[in-house]
Amino acid sequence: MLRSTIGLLALLSFGALATNDEVVRAADEATTPQHWSRLPIWGDKAREYGAELPLPIGVTLLVNQISADYKAKDDFLLQVDGGVLGLIAPGDVTVPAEDVAITGEDRSIQLKVDAWILPFWNVYGIVGYVDGHKDITAKLDNVDGLDCGRLPCPDLTGVTLPIPIEYTANNWGLGTVLAGQVTVVDGWQPFIISAVGAMVNARTSTTDSLIKTRLGQLRVGQRFDVNGDKIAWFLGYQYQKIDQRITGTYDFRGTELAWLMEQVHFDVELTNQENHNMAVSMMYDFGPQDEWNLFVEYGFLNWDQLTIGIGRRF
Repeated sequence: MLRSTIGLLALLSFGALATNDEVVRAADEATTPQHWSRLPIWGDKAREYGAELPLPIGVTLLVNQISADYKAKDDFLLQVDGGVLGLIAPGDVTVPAEDVAITGEDRSIQLKVDAWILPFWNVYGIVGYVDGHKDITAKLDNVDGLDCGRLPCPDLTGVTLPIPIEYTANNWGLGTVLAGQVTVVDGWQPFIISAVGAMVNARTSTTDSLIKTRLGQLRVGQRFDVNGDKIAWFLGYQYQKIDQRITGTYDFRGTELAWLMEQVHFDVELTNQENHNMAVSMMYDFGPQDEWNLFVEYGFLNWDQLTIGIGRRF
């Protein structure tokens, strides 16, 4: 995905990339026949200006793990069966959103198929499987919806309701990449710049909810030749927006909170606590046509994320 050395910025400076040696140009064209897919469009024109383009079709297997904090978008809705609260809470009980804390961890495996449509524009589709959990803790200090007319209300100060959620999900999504390069200092390797945007949805099997993820990333880095292969480093800014509604039932029988409630039916909409992150990544391209690649990226600052991928271009 990041192997293109020509892009939107490069198109604006083709004059600097072009060679006037017609013999070299003819040799390059003879040894780089048009791809069977006819992609990328304008690929021949880009090569005439000296651009080095990757094989246009790619398949990548990605393994990803993310640990993040989340927050409730609205009040946490509960329906209680049994116990003391079951007697004094005839309807919905609400816990203010600010009294709800949520942490989570997702592990996933993804298959991505991409294509360079233009020398600077890539599109991709992704499908995968997610295994994750959310740990919800709700403080009951300011709970609302109790009817204490017949029975004295218990003192809920300092009482915390823990609800662990385990789920699996199948996900699918679409994304796009704009990539290019710019020479900052003569004699230095050009800086590669790429902008990524994606929309991914996941349908969970255990809570019957839809996880909507919107992604954006800007990467800046350089690529170097190493013994006929290529290695690149990147520093990136990440934007991520996750929306998920979780509903379900949790059983407190056999726990220390069984006197307070036996079962609770819950409903909460959550989103990630932070939307902005930083990332460092490396890519290693190898093979006769640099058709194989290894990719590693670590996200840090506001959440921890590790992505490892192996890909093949055609």
